[in-house]
Amino acid sequence: MWRRTLVVASMLTGLAGCASQPSSPIQDAYNDYWTCASNAVRPFIDQRDLTSHEAALRAQAQCNPSYRKYRAAQIAAVRHTVPADSYDMADPLGAQQALVWRRRVTKALDDYVQRVRAGS
Repeated sequence: MWRRTLVVASMLTGLAGCASQPSSPIQDAYNDYWTCASNAVRPFIDQRDLTSHEAALRAQAQCNPSYRKYRAAQIAAVRHTVPADSYDMADPLGAQQALVWRRRVTKALDDYVQRVRAGS
């Protein structure tokens, strides 16, 4: 149990270090993903038959390839920070971190569509 806690703590520390680098592979992949999603949502803004959340999800669906690249970069970064015998834990942790950011992107797109439709 204690070893697992130390491994998780070291992975999170490593992820924090990766995220702070000016041009890390994770940041580059995220930027590509965000650019895709923010551009993909624009055609759905005027489709009033869709809720803002549905518009965000459709935009996300169009950006699955860039999301998968981001997810792979996130997993690779976690793997890079842990010993090889901890990869079984590193892969789901990296995937979970990518999912957290995917949900944040969905929320940001949803909010954006709502604001634009409201005229602000």
